Amino acid sequence: MVEIKGSKDCGNSPKNQFVEKIVIALETGDFGFLDEVLSESAVWELADRSVTEGDNLRAHIQSCGKYVTLVKIDHVISHGKSGSVNGYVQDKKGKVFHFCHFTEFRSAKCVKVNRVCSYGKS
Repeated sequence: MVEIKGSKDCGNSPKNQFVEKIVIALETGDFGFLDEVLSESAVWELADRSVTEGDNLRAHIQSCGKYVTLVKIDHVISHGKSGSVNGYVQDKKGKVFHFCHFTEFRSAKCVKVNRVCSYGKS
């Protein structure tokens, strides 16, 4: 079971809450949730500068959470049709990986994700 420690930035902002939920799903490999919110042409630009999309995107997301034991969200910011989240994950060996994900939605209604651009460091 993955322990989730959410941000305090989401209290009165449904958009912030939604962006945080997307990032938690990315980090834990919850494609069931993401399948509902990713646009058909969604791409994920990874920290190593590679880009994944289509069937590869699904496989990559599902592999993400295999070893994660903790997701800690530090901050969530959203404005217009974008949002960003930073924090860290911890794996089963106790190693910590910091991340920042920028999420771009199809429109300001923030229903479908078009692009995620990620940065990270262990």
